[in-house]
Amino acid sequence: VGEERVSDESMGLYWLMVCFVTYPLLLVVSFWTATSVVFVSNFQPLIVCAWSALTIGLCLALFFVSCTDPGILKKHSSIPEGQTSAQWRWVDRVQSYVPRGAMYDPDCAVVVEQFDHTCPWTGTAIGKKNMPAFQAFIALLFTCLIMDIILLTSASII
Repeated sequence: VGEERVSDESMGLYWLMVCFVTYPLLLVVSFWTATSVVFVSNFQPLIVCAWSALTIGLCLALFFVSCTDPGILKKHSSIPEGQTSAQWRWVDRVQSYVPRGAMYDPDCAVVVEQFDHTCPWTGTAIGKKNMPAFQAFIALLFTCLIMDIILLTSASII
């Protein structure tokens, strides 16, 4: 009683960015590294397997960040039963009661539980439900970037 879904859209305004910028950048750099060094040079199979696993993991992490509900909350016209006004606050912009810790994301036009930020590179809001995938994406992004740089520069030395 007294609640309705805010929106089913969690990718916000930036879904084109993730489809036509982020993924192509990842795939072009990975393809360049693969065709220039990894599958051409005489690297140990362990390095090739590690590079391949990290690159696939990076693409999967981006997919999970982009396609996972960040924690979109429903609209509430009244404070839910069993809750107190100390746990909920009225937000005029949303015309809804919102639990403490949740914030309205103007880019995606939704209320997100434990909202952190809107990331144009992943195409969505970052909140409670997709934060682990986002952290994995960031860690894998830097790991892959460093590994690609090392592989590309070591191939030019050999």
